Amino acid sequence: MNRVYFDHNATSTLRPAARAAALAALGGANPSSVHAEGRAARALVEDARGKVADLVGANPRAVSFTSGATESIALAL
Repeated sequence: MNRVYFDHNATSTLRPAARAAALAALGGANPSSVHAEGRAARALVEDARGKVADLVGANPRAVSFTSGATESIALAL
């Protein structure tokens, strides 16, 4: 029997591709670090920033990533 998830107020399920990308990035380094692992992590962030900017027709420098809704709302205000 398939179950349907209705609690999207708390969290939403991830698409398989998004989950795979997130898991691949976990365990990486601090993207602010200058060592090779940090530069690789920064490249992942900047690639994502460019893709989001392209999706919404924005300049990549205008795209900010936050840790969640509360931080995003505070940034918007």
